Amino acid sequence: MPRTTTLTPEFLEESVTIRGATYRLRELSIGDYDELVKKATRSEMNPLSGQSEETTDNALLLKLMVMKCSVEPKLTPESLSGLPMRVVLKLNQTVNRMHYGDEPVDATAKQDDEEGASGNA
Repeated sequence: MPRTTTLTPEFLEESVTIRGATYRLRELSIGDYDELVKKATRSEMNPLSGQSEETTDNALLLKLMVMKCSVEPKLTPESLSGLPMRVVLKLNQTVNRMHYGDEPVDATAKQDDEEGASGNA
């Protein structure tokens, strides 16, 4: 199994240029993420079971994440809602990749694993 890079307290930052405008985004802390999930979660009564169930509005969660991640320019609900759909789609994709993608594999550790595996054969 390949080793991944050592986890550090450093947050990922990424800049993406869309239609000539550059947006700088910063990875959320798990505390910030949990707070946004709470804001996007609602309790609803299930009409069949009569039980209260929590549901998360994932579209709202993603909008909240994009706004919280934005560093420069700082996006607000008003500025985000005024952007073209495809610009917001690219911001959404970038934020999703930053938070739900795999942690990058360290090339040196991967090479060491491959050499160790071939040396043991």
